[in-house]
Amino acid sequence: MILLVAAMDEEIREIKKSKFDNIEIILTGVGKVNAAMTLAQYLVNHQVEAIYNLGFSGATQPYEVGDLILVNSAMYHDFDLSLFGYEKGQVPGFPQAFVSDSYLLSQVKKKFPKIKEANLYTGDYFKTEHSSEPCVLDMEGAALYQVAYKNKIPMVSIKVVSDVMGMENHFQSYRKFEAKKGAELLNQVYNNLFNEVK
Repeated sequence: MILLVAAMDEEIREIKKSKFDNIEIILTGVGKVNAAMTLAQYLVNHQVEAIYNLGFSGATQPYEVGDLILVNSAMYHDFDLSLFGYEKGQVPGFPQAFVSDSYLLSQVKKKFPKIKEANLYTGDYFKTEHSSEPCVLDMEGAALYQVAYKNKIPMVSIKVVSDVMGMENHFQSYRKFEAKKGAELLNQVYNNLFNEVK
């Protein structure tokens, strides 16, 4: 079974209207703890072959609102035990970055040959300050990857950029995107990804 994971109903509002029978969908709620807890609980009682995370993300330039982003790796931007010899963002017992499954990456690229790629940084606050590295940002992704890694389940994440650091009227622009455009774009992604496995 393929599992689609999203954080907010606003992200999958359109997807729920045309849900494929063999694709299960769970909604985690916002934040790392909600994401990890919900996914871990689900995996206790269900056999999952692959995990797809679809959702909105912030981004740095040169990415733009509406860009489709394939996540190569995910890590935390608000976890730091470097004082004890770990890499910044690294949780003890885990790699610094969680890497998307190579087969799933290749499958996504076949469906979306022009998709942009980036690394994902996850943290429990809505990050608006500039970053020195081009990237995308969310509040759940790395936590989902950590649970998938622990359970040895291949995972990939596809994000639609909802806002860009440094943009004018940041909050208002995000709310406008969230209200309609974002869900429509993610529904297109969903249908293109899974239309052959109905």
